[in-house]
Amino acid sequence: MKNGLRGAFRVVTIVLLLVAIWTAYANVFSDDTDLRAQAGTMARQQAGCGDKCKVVGMHGSRGMLEESIDYEIDGKGAFVVTCRRAYVIAGEYACDARKR
Repeated sequence: MKNGLRGAFRVVTIVLLLVAIWTAYANVFSDDTDLRAQAGTMARQQAGCGDKCKVVGMHGSRGMLEESIDYEIDGKGAFVVTCRRAYVIAGEYACDARKR
């Protein structure tokens, strides 16, 4: 019985490790160019100037659960766009833009 529990614990540990590695890759290390473009569009829309906005500063942070990008738009102020996946390791991103 002891060996059975030990084997099951080992399998669960390996599965959790693989899920953590995949989550880190998918949410932190993978290419996020499309997401940044979407976030930039949302920040400009929130500022009310669309394509005419001049972004003078941008800072982003990526974590395993969300990505947050701060935009400084000339004459309009600071805006933050926060994006999260529908599920932790899969699904489309849903973003929210607001003035800081």
